[in-house]
Amino acid sequence: MSLFDRITALFKRAAPTPSKDLTGLSQLGRSSRAGASAYLEQFRAETDRANSVKQCRAMYATDPRANGVIGALARDAISGGFVVQCPTHPQAEELAAALVERLALPTRLDDWVRLTLVDGDSFIEVAIDAALQIVNATRKPTLLTRRHSNSADQFDNPARAFWYADETYITDPNTASVTWFAEWQIIHARWAHNEGSRYGTPLFASALDAWKRIKEGELDIAVRRKTRAGMKYLHVVEGAGRDELEEYKDNNKDALDNPFAAVADFFSSKPGSVTAIGGDANLGLIDDVLHHIRTWWLASPVPMSLLGYGQDLNRDVLDKQKEQYDEMLVQFKHWVGEELIKPLLYREWLLHGIVPEGLAYQIAWKSKTRLTPEALMALANAALALRTLGLDDVALKAVLVKYLPDVEVGELLAMSPSEQIAGGL
Repeated sequence: MSLFDRITALFKRAAPTPSKDLTGLSQLGRSSRAGASAYLEQFRAETDRANSVKQCRAMYATDPRANGVIGALARDAISGGFVVQCPTHPQAEELAAALVERLALPTRLDDWVRLTLVDGDSFIEVAIDAALQIVNATRKPTLLTRRHSNSADQFDNPARAFWYADETYITDPNTASVTWFAEWQIIHARWAHNEGSRYGTPLFASALDAWKRIKEGELDIAVRRKTRAGMKYLHVVEGAGRDELEEYKDNNKDALDNPFAAVADFFSSKPGSVTAIGGDANLGLIDDVLHHIRTWWLASPVPMSLLGYGQDLNRDVLDKQKEQYDEMLVQFKHWVGEELIKPLLYREWLLHGIVPEGLAYQIAWKSKTRLTPEALMALANAALALRTLGLDDVALKAVLVKYLPDVEVGELLAMSPSEQIAGGL
């Protein structure tokens, strides 16, 4: 039996038995979508999705606001790292720690999170060696990799769960040369996924129209400033004919053509005047563009005030927005764990004969804030108080690991009280 067949058989035994469709809606959905109209509908859906992803990629690549939002969200969620705690199963915890180190997950997660937010999906292929351990994970092209699920988003054939083709707009894998992937080979992370649909949604998909208006409005402002903001002068030379006006301009050529002259002197032998005409007085009216920026920013989980658009805000409002953002980050970290980390852990544990469903574990995110000596002493006092109150080392480790990202908390708790006091805890 080949390595691929061994792994497939292992995951087939571990996979739960699919529930029966008592309503028959899945079959009804498949039959109602047969024919040319279904093909056109699917082609239209694939085209719309591809166009949306491409526009969101262009927004991320060219607009510093979109780049800053997605970068800040990924950085704030991932920085500090995480640990997997399995207090009742030391082997599972060791396997998880080795997997995280082997794949350099704290570093690679940042890329995966950012690209998933941009595209709405990430297809990550896992590589397993002969020792039955995950040795690599690579992200596949989003628009060239497809999910082969039915109308209820379930896999009819787990051995043919995903497929890859070199062309973007292929809708039927049975009529083209494609590469198939089993369900266990691909981790499909989806952002803003609607139940029953195959794919996720890019973070800024709903803001594309507002973004187009922002670009147009900002271009209009730049053009107006360049063409209508400068001062102009009206030269009146009374009684001068055409030749005399040309002679006047020629005599004052240096003053007229030098845009950097602070003072310009003009000379004329006839009565006249030079009147300054101001530029466009309405160039500062940009409320329409600000409206589109605020509308666009509604799709962003990161408040405007944290990325340079905090005009007319007092500290109370800013603190409230920061508090709400921190609460959102907790939910976002949960999404990262569910979509990217847990699928990797489940595969690694299953490969070593550990059933994840019966395993007590948690993904603990470490604090990204470095402790000051005063905060460290307060943490030490709190840890000693919790231990005195009867909190066991397992629970105490779960608390401390969030605040001591660079310390092996398990070894620290194994020290004697005198050693802990000498070490600052």
